Amino acid sequence: MTFKQYRNLDLLIFIAMYALCEYLVIKAATAWFDEPYSISIMLPLLLIVMMRWDRFCIIHAVVYALLFVFYQGGNLKQYLIYLIGNLGFMLNLLLLKKMGKDKIRNSFFNSLIYLLSGYILMEGFRGIASILIAGSDAAIIGQFIFSDMLSLVFAILVIIVVRKQEGLFADQKEYLIEVNSKKDEIDGGWQDE
Repeated sequence: MTFKQYRNLDLLIFIAMYALCEYLVIKAATAWFDEPYSISIMLPLLLIVMMRWDRFCIIHAVVYALLFVFYQGGNLKQYLIYLIGNLGFMLNLLLLKKMGKDKIRNSFFNSLIYLLSGYILMEGFRGIASILIAGSDAAIIGQFIFSDMLSLVFAILVIIVVRKQEGLFADQKEYLIEVNSKKDEIDGGWQDE
């Protein structure tokens, strides 16, 4: 398998995982249990994909927004608001580049900054889009930020767990190079007879 095939397969797996899990969460909250609150897995998955594949995360930002609004039965304005919010999340790449992936992955505090930055960018851009597209009051920005707090807490828990899993919350190119060099060290001393 080539690196490009590996990347495409990995990106596809994360889309499928989001599509299934988010559908089940929304279905459970709205149809099965009629709960006013639900947890979205959008933020933690976007953070993981961005860590793994940098700019390729834009594919997920767009697909996740479209699926989320589709599952909610949203209208055109909601599609635009969530698309703009998720595209605003992409500015988190600047923080990722400035801090460095290793510093973020190896420090809980830096991981938290990375997560909070992505959250505020996503929710803030949703709020700004809502003001521009739907004519909402400026208070909508705070409503977006505070109404998704349960998802933020869930995202913190997910990032705590995935940081500890080898290779999951890491740049995949660097990780594969590291794994391959370890394999060469182990296999290098053996000769087939």
